[in-house]
Amino acid sequence: MLSLTIPKKIAIEITEEWIKIEGPLGCKQKKKAKDIKLVFDNASNKLWFLNTDLKQKHFYFAMINKMILGVLKGFSAKLNIIGVGYKVFLENQTLISKLGYSHNVIYQIPKDVTIKILNQKLLTVVVFGIDLQRVNQVAAEIRSLKLAEPYKGKGIKYFNEVVRRKEGKKTNV
Repeated sequence: MLSLTIPKKIAIEITEEWIKIEGPLGCKQKKKAKDIKLVFDNASNKLWFLNTDLKQKHFYFAMINKMILGVLKGFSAKLNIIGVGYKVFLENQTLISKLGYSHNVIYQIPKDVTIKILNQKLLTVVVFGIDLQRVNQVAAEIRSLKLAEPYKGKGIKYFNEVVRRKEGKKTNV
């Protein structure tokens, strides 16, 4: 049988339709399939998966594990903004960017995600939240405001992303 050890700081509640997990950073709730059988043992602090379907067992194991990590530590995604004159600043729940366009690009930050600007010189933007999918989605939306171009490498890219550079136009001299 597959089991998951739940940390002491986490409170877990399982009903017929929902899985609710509370931790130091917040609360996550997901709908569960009716044929999934989960049993939580308070004495050993373990969650047991009683299904016979192996795929479903491992899917819910991974999902609940990510929910626990999210409410315990949280998830983050780093973005680098590279380019002369490119600026980013926060105003209330809005990210305002100057990305070489004739206008400022405004992005409304969702309530369940926080954004920090770490380094004004290198322009590193950190997206933080308790839901991994939501954090990655917001990071992808911010990145899509100005994708890194292949000739000079200017634009928004993930912290560990490598932009393949192209050779410029050649002249015959």
